[in-house]
Amino acid sequence: KKINDAKKKVRLPPTLVPSFIRSIIRSIRSRNGSNAILFDLLETISKGGLQDIVDITEEITFSDDVIKNMFFEVKKPDKNIRRALVTVFYRALKYAPPLLLDKDTGDMTEDDYERVIGKKIYPVEMMKVDSPLECFLQNAPVFCAPSPDDETVSICNLNYLQKYQVQKGTPYRYGGKALVKGGDIIEISGVKKGEEEFDTKLNIFLSSFGVHVVLVRHAVMGHLAMYQKYNMRLTANRDKSYQDLWKGHKSPELLLKAMTPQSANDVNYNIQLLIGPGNSLVGRGVSFTNDALTLLNIDIYDEFSHMEPEELIKYLGTKGSKGWNSACLRAWKAAQKTVDVICRKIKENPDLRSTDLRDLSMLLWIGTFYHGFIGDFQLDNVIKGNLPFYLTGEKHKQSVAYGTLSATIGSTTMQRTMDMDTLGKYFYEEEDRMAWKEYQEELTLCAKEVGVKGFTYEGAVYNAIDF
Repeated sequence: KKINDAKKKVRLPPTLVPSFIRSIIRSIRSRNGSNAILFDLLETISKGGLQDIVDITEEITFSDDVIKNMFFEVKKPDKNIRRALVTVFYRALKYAPPLLLDKDTGDMTEDDYERVIGKKIYPVEMMKVDSPLECFLQNAPVFCAPSPDDETVSICNLNYLQKYQVQKGTPYRYGGKALVKGGDIIEISGVKKGEEEFDTKLNIFLSSFGVHVVLVRHAVMGHLAMYQKYNMRLTANRDKSYQDLWKGHKSPELLLKAMTPQSANDVNYNIQLLIGPGNSLVGRGVSFTNDALTLLNIDIYDEFSHMEPEELIKYLGTKGSKGWNSACLRAWKAAQKTVDVICRKIKENPDLRSTDLRDLSMLLWIGTFYHGFIGDFQLDNVIKGNLPFYLTGEKHKQSVAYGTLSATIGSTTMQRTMDMDTLGKYFYEEEDRMAWKEYQEELTLCAKEVGVKGFTYEGAVYNAIDF
């Protein structure tokens, strides 16, 4: 029932180019048994203008026009060619052939990545690694909590994924509980390192970790259950006096603009192309059935969209190390302090709800502290295959077949606004600029607490204020 309800709520405007869909179907029939037509579509999606740089000088998008987009609410996108492209691509993906891993089996090269992505903006490669295992271990402080029995051991439990059905012929289910000690995985689901089944358990766990990071922690939790919720509460169905309040105060207006750009709404509209029902981009990369993927999305969204900021931050913090937990709380306090200073002239205004400035603080926490980590971490690694999805039980190989898909998944999430250094220069009063600078300094200390090698908020954090 949940799945069927979600499928009915995919709201897409009528496409103006049905001949494009028909041509794809004809091509599929004539080129069966090849990845060629799927590659053509993936490259078109990757290079099709779905990524954009936000113009911070635009007005805040206050909208009363809200639609149900799959399992979450979204403000109705502006009518433009890029929205029409999303519509076409979404429908085309449903008709395109599956990814054939027994074709295009050579290793992905830099030329292949450029073929897919072109000359797009690349993330800061501050967390670049060379393998899925190294990717997990380097970032373990964020995802592994101390064992209650032995603080020298940390635990990452992904067994919640086991309940979701996999495609016919897949010999395993997602999941796994990893114990980490001394910078290495010493046991997975009761199988110790060195035992016969350990390598298989490890490869299953690493594929599960890819799903956990990209789909659960980033797309559904980060974008929809957290960011989209507070974006909607601050900008949808709000009266004119509320809108005028923000437009009448320059620094608060700038902060709200930076937290709620139109492109952020575009990203959430595009989520259906990334993870939606049917043969979406992630749907083609995972071993879940399409219905199981949809149900996982709904379950995660329902669980976390009902949490308020303190509850959510506590949940995320306690899923990692003590340093990560401390950094989560420290960044949250700093975000609240920053919003209090910048919005000091409006915080007692009766046109504000009692939760508005807290919601804005949460957007700031998500867009800088949380997404500044999870966004670039995911982007750096999903493109290069260090967060693999396919569930084979074997060591991942970044073939041209899989790499073309994973690079497309990564590139379609590259949405940029301003870096923190640049944004800080645009606040109108010295007190506001100083508050922003102090917030950046706090984030730098938070990054040190997290303890992930290469991770920092210093300088121009390119992925900041970005959803």
